[in-house]
Amino acid sequence: MVHPSSVKINEVEFFELRDIIVKISGIMFSEHKKYLIENRLSKRLIELKFTSFKEYIHYIKNNPKRDTEINTLINLVTINETYFMRERGQVDYLISTVMPALLAKNKKNIRIWSIPCSTGEEPYSIAIELHDAGFFSKASIEVIATDINSDVVETAKHGVYREGAFRSCSQSFIDKHFTKKGADFIINSNIKSRVKFNVGNIVSSKIIPLMGTVDVIFCRNVLIYFDFDNKKVALSNFKDILSNDGYLFLGHSESVTRVSNDFVMSNFGTGIVYTKK
Repeated sequence: MVHPSSVKINEVEFFELRDIIVKISGIMFSEHKKYLIENRLSKRLIELKFTSFKEYIHYIKNNPKRDTEINTLINLVTINETYFMRERGQVDYLISTVMPALLAKNKKNIRIWSIPCSTGEEPYSIAIELHDAGFFSKASIEVIATDINSDVVETAKHGVYREGAFRSCSQSFIDKHFTKKGADFIINSNIKSRVKFNVGNIVSSKIIPLMGTVDVIFCRNVLIYFDFDNKKVALSNFKDILSNDGYLFLGHSESVTRVSNDFVMSNFGTGIVYTKK
């Protein structure tokens, strides 16, 4: 039996596999991440009884079941680091400024999109803050959450977490919105029901009809993994999906500068928000 660690990826195989991943997901792995690809996929190669990445690449390109395997590939290589109330300043600004501004325009239906949603901590955090501020009684509000990784989307739908997901939360936050069962923390149904999860790819044209029009986009810490061309594609899709008076939040280390001319940046003190020109 071949041990997973014995399946090594050479440079030619790495670049070929990286190009496949970029084309599908927009995610660009630099050359020094070769070890990450090797480590994350070795076990999968053994499951398929492959002894080289060359065989695996051929399988992805030519097997009739390649769509299923491509989904598995993306699930294995995507990064899903998240926790509740991450980058809280942006959510605070949503509550203090964005929501009142949207309601002042007599919007009866407000749609908020969280991507990549990972295992659900971000969209549930948004729903919790909207709930606690009383906004669900003031308008019809949808919180939509998507991720390209189908495994984490399924996890998010269950709404079950461990203690590590609450590293920046108070005990009162946990007690109010979760029920503890053994080592698990289960999100309360009044919050869980407010978030709708789906699998979606932000560099695919299919994301536009899937999402329709939204008023707020949270897309934090994903564009940093994209190459220039895929950043442009994602931002173009955001422009088409975002309402004319909508708001776009990116991660603190991300910017649309030199990538897109479709947005105007505003600094609100604890963060940055973009609106359409």
